[in-house]
Amino acid sequence: MNPNSSQKSLLIIFSVASAVLIGTFLISTFARGYRLDTNNGFRLKVTGLLSATSKPKSASVYIDNLLTTATDDTVNLIPGEYHLKIVKDGYLPWEKNIQIKPEYVYQADAQLFRSSPDLNSITEDNIVNPVTSPDSTKIVYAVASSSAVDKKPGLYLLELTEFPILMSRSTQKLLSPNLPNLDWSKYSFEFSPNSRQILATSTSKKNPNIYLFSIDQSIDSKNLFDVSSKLDQIKNDWQANRDEIVQKRIEKLPLEIRNAIATTSAILSYNSSENKVLYQASSSAQIKENLLATPPPTKSTQTQQRLLNKDSYYVYDIKEDTNFLIGDTSISQISWLPYSNNLVFIQDKDIRVSEYDATNYQTIYSGYISPKIILPTPDGYRLILSTSTNQNPSQNLYSITIRDR
Repeated sequence: MNPNSSQKSLLIIFSVASAVLIGTFLISTFARGYRLDTNNGFRLKVTGLLSATSKPKSASVYIDNLLTTATDDTVNLIPGEYHLKIVKDGYLPWEKNIQIKPEYVYQADAQLFRSSPDLNSITEDNIVNPVTSPDSTKIVYAVASSSAVDKKPGLYLLELTEFPILMSRSTQKLLSPNLPNLDWSKYSFEFSPNSRQILATSTSKKNPNIYLFSIDQSIDSKNLFDVSSKLDQIKNDWQANRDEIVQKRIEKLPLEIRNAIATTSAILSYNSSENKVLYQASSSAQIKENLLATPPPTKSTQTQQRLLNKDSYYVYDIKEDTNFLIGDTSISQISWLPYSNNLVFIQDKDIRVSEYDATNYQTIYSGYISPKIILPTPDGYRLILSTSTNQNPSQNLYSITIRDR
């Protein structure tokens, strides 16, 4: 074999390998945020990356009040603090103070809420004693004979589904019409911990009956039995089930967080990704820093609150070991919006939302009076309210669309 040919082959192989290595190094360097600084003698300067996304898409991105790009884009920024604002016509603005770190990507995922949400009636009758289920997918209520418009007087169940359709009369199930000597509007209701049974307690002193029945059974006078004598046992069994559910929910949390949670509170829930937990503090306490054995390389730079106040509401991020104060007892009916990192609650009769890190507090609906029920639909894009309006002072169910895909 010609030595010159061998040398040429080796040279080609070496050149290709060198080009691949150099290209890989340059791509890696570029991906890590390094850029060529021609103002300082062609030197590399380190930057950070901002990745901005939004729902819905195609929103405008402002950095320090300058229109920079649109969402679903990545921007190189010199490390430092910036004011980020994401806006779109027809939606409330999203904004946050952020910190860009060298060689790291800051992910800004903005959930935009409608500035003028629409309100649609689900019921036209004056509903009585509406109650939501523990799994947040059901509402049971009664319709009195004196207020019945398009329904028979009786006991009704509204079940929510993942399907993005408006709740309507056709989605409501008549569990039982009023029976002889039984007017369901004279009862209060409570769901079992598994959301499959209902305990109906008479509010009338003349007829103090208590009934327990399944939402899957046909209800009539033949299979309704007074369980007043068994009420204590039923309550004890249900409480034992709730305690078991709570214990399973807190197992993945650090011990110090577990001790800070008011386990008797109904406020203990995870977001859809199950990496953040909403809880109510059982007492005043101080959460130590660095509870994770292996701290993450980056975490939220928003202001934490690790000094807990009794009965206030907090969100703990399991992956980042960060804790944020959402609000005190001035807020109520707080819950996660499914498939998001946002919370919804009532404050000063208004329906408000916030992000898990205590930013972007926004009022999304102001009603006539404070809703008795506020329940996000399983798809996370609407709320079901039990409230009154200026046009109709009676309590009814309404659907309100607050965000878009």
